[in-house]
Amino acid sequence: MTERDYAPLSAACVRGLCDKLYEKRKFAGVEIEKMVKDFNDANNTNQIKRLIRVLGQDLMSSTNPNVKNGALMGLSSVAVGLGKGSVTYIGELTHPIVACLGESEARVRYAATEALFNVLKIARDAALTQFPLVFDALARLAADPEPQVRQGAELLDRLVKDIVTESPCLELSRVVPLVRERMYTRSAAARQFAVAWVSALDAAPALGLRRHLPELLDGLFTVLDDPNPEIRRMCDVQLNEFLRSIKKDPSEVNFEAMINILITHAQSTEELLQLTAVTWLKEFAELSGAGVLPHASGVLRAALPCLAYTDEPRKKIRETAATVNLQLTKLVSDAPEIRVGEEEGEGPRLHLDAVVEVLTQMLHHSSVHTKVATLDWILHLYNKLPAEMYARTERVFVSVVGCLTDAADDVVRRALAVLAEICSCPPAAAAAPAAPAAAADASGADSYGDLENSPYYHKFLNALLRLLAADENLLEDRGAFIIRQLCVLVGAEAVYRGVAGAARAREPRLAARLADVLATLLLTAPELHPLRLRLRAFDDEATVSLFRTLYLCWAHSPVALLALCLLTHNYAHCAALIGTFGELEITVDFLTEVDKLVQLIESPVFAYLRLELLGGAGSAELRAALFGLLMLLPQSEAFHALRRRLHCAPHDITAPAAPPQQQWELDFPALLAEFRRVQAAHRDHRMLERRLSRARLFDPRT
Repeated sequence: MTERDYAPLSAACVRGLCDKLYEKRKFAGVEIEKMVKDFNDANNTNQIKRLIRVLGQDLMSSTNPNVKNGALMGLSSVAVGLGKGSVTYIGELTHPIVACLGESEARVRYAATEALFNVLKIARDAALTQFPLVFDALARLAADPEPQVRQGAELLDRLVKDIVTESPCLELSRVVPLVRERMYTRSAAARQFAVAWVSALDAAPALGLRRHLPELLDGLFTVLDDPNPEIRRMCDVQLNEFLRSIKKDPSEVNFEAMINILITHAQSTEELLQLTAVTWLKEFAELSGAGVLPHASGVLRAALPCLAYTDEPRKKIRETAATVNLQLTKLVSDAPEIRVGEEEGEGPRLHLDAVVEVLTQMLHHSSVHTKVATLDWILHLYNKLPAEMYARTERVFVSVVGCLTDAADDVVRRALAVLAEICSCPPAAAAAPAAPAAAADASGADSYGDLENSPYYHKFLNALLRLLAADENLLEDRGAFIIRQLCVLVGAEAVYRGVAGAARAREPRLAARLADVLATLLLTAPELHPLRLRLRAFDDEATVSLFRTLYLCWAHSPVALLALCLLTHNYAHCAALIGTFGELEITVDFLTEVDKLVQLIESPVFAYLRLELLGGAGSAELRAALFGLLMLLPQSEAFHALRRRLHCAPHDITAPAAPPQQQWELDFPALLAEFRRVQAAHRDHRMLERRLSRARLFDPRT
């Protein structure tokens, strides 16, 4: 090329500029600097543009690294020569320099960082017009494999941060998207670079970075999961700083825009990420108050599973999640009026359908703590919003019933409390908050009439019996516990009437086992003491009606029925019953039940009965019944115990005058006929089972 091709540069200047020695390039750069000052003083913009074009295009197009380094030195010198005038040419100066930052030759990249540093140092605020281009270059340089280039990039990065944070005219809306984009890359260096920029921007309060936190928060939590511990530490420190500033001045914080981000990351399996997100949720619940309620379903989806953690490393997560759960519960309790779904009006909004969906899902969680908290929530919502929850009962009913098979007593107890609340809340009364079902009186003077009007009470009893029928062990292991809890929650009479009525329609063997469980509890459970006293008194029509209902069920279990008649002083009928026992199949199980009854007769429960052997109304019938029972027993320990008891009673007893006729009469012959019919059905059922068993035994296909 001729000298004219590089004009206004002389050939000597070009040779010096492209020399491999830095000193010669520096000397040529000084010459260019003087030349530019002269052009600028003369306002010769054409020559300045020509010079920049020669340096930025003609020389820069060379493949020789020395020539590129010379061009970079020249562009840097142009900026120095122009001084504040470089603002006019900032684009023409920075673009070719930034292009060299991607060169394969490390010394060219280093020279480019040096040149760009010089240009930006002079241009200062004017360089912000090129910020996206410069920022992208800095992000790439942060991962440069050459240490010297990275060192140069760090100096350049600090300069750009100073310019940005000191500029009064910077729009963060241009910066934040660029920073956020780097947080989602896989490059550790790019992520570290992005977090460092967030820290730098946040260190300048005048910039107002917190207003843009919703745009950055998800990216920061993504970086917090980085495998590099140093990057995680940087991000953790910055998130803590953000949270500190939020707590200091929450009025400027857009909680609504960030809470879903926290909910998402609070479900992470990474400990630090999850703990940080749950901690933020805790602070948000405290700072924004009822503003969290529209997001209650998401908060519950995040917090409730954390209650399952039992290991020490996640203890802090569990405790924080428990606090979040408690805060949310209190917010629902304290809200004077809650809008459900899209309802109009005053008060915070609760998306109840979404909440119910989450709670229903959580009932299938493996953790006892999670299920207990979930059931507590469902019960809490029935107490706070009875009408709204009753309309959604179909969605929770089956899942709550399924909890009755849980191995944990706490889960079963709370599931029963929820079911009791559902059954005690008929549609007509659902509009007004009802007293908790747990306040029912176990004496039997309970709200059975109200329960009769509840469509869910009988639905619940039938579902319970289906569970007990499907799993024999459930009835043996949990049946008594479930019935006792129900008696406390809805009242003993309601439970006994309901279960006895539903059991009659069941398979005979299940009905007999249920009758045995009910009978044993009636005679032994502390919760049933008031009901025992009522049946013993047998002095009102309601009690007689209850006796009739129990009789029809307990006809499936001869010994249980006999115990019921002894409890209610129907001694004459006891003797009649025992007279039919000879028609029954006397098995080892039957004799075992008789043995247990004798032990009960010797227990404090039947102390009054033993005293009646001394005389009084019904004493003779009682003696006859007990002697009949004695005749059924083999000469076992129970036999000798009962015989000794009867021998202690006086033999000559003067019968008192007959008591006055009561207004309620029981058709004992009809009841006895029903007992015989039920026992015949049992006999037929056993015969059928034996035939089927023999058929299976001899069937070659089995």
